Amino acid sequence: LGTMGATGSCCSCEDDALPGSEDGRRPGRETRKRSPNEFTIVIDRRTGEGLGIDASPEKNGTLEIKNITPGGLVDRWNRSQPPDSREHVMPGHRVIEVNGRYSSAVQLIAACRENEELHITVIP
Repeated sequence: LGTMGATGSCCSCEDDALPGSEDGRRPGRETRKRSPNEFTIVIDRRTGEGLGIDASPEKNGTLEIKNITPGGLVDRWNRSQPPDSREHVMPGHRVIEVNGRYSSAVQLIAACRENEELHITVIP
C-alpha cells in the first residue's frame, strides 16, 4: 500500500505508486453519517511537499495516524491553528474521509495522492 513509515506503520499518504482503484464514493447521493467530533482540514499540495504523516489502514476503512513529521504539511496545518483549537491533527486520530471518498483505506490513500487540494476529515 505504500512505504513503511518510521513508526512501523504500513503506509503513508505520499506520492508512491498506487494500483488503479474505483471511486470510493457511495452510489447515488448517499453520504456517510457525520460525527459531532469530526473536523476537516484543508491541505494544499501544489508545492509538491508530502503530508508528513504515517498512517495504518484500519478494518473499518479509516486510516489511523501513527506519526506526524515535523515540517510536513499536516504539521504546518497544526501550527497555523490557534493553540486552543480542537482542529489539531494528532497521532491516534483517524482519517475518515478525503475529498468525498470514505469507507476504504485504499480510497483514502488514493485521494491523498491524486489531488492537489485535500479536504481531509479527521476524528479524534
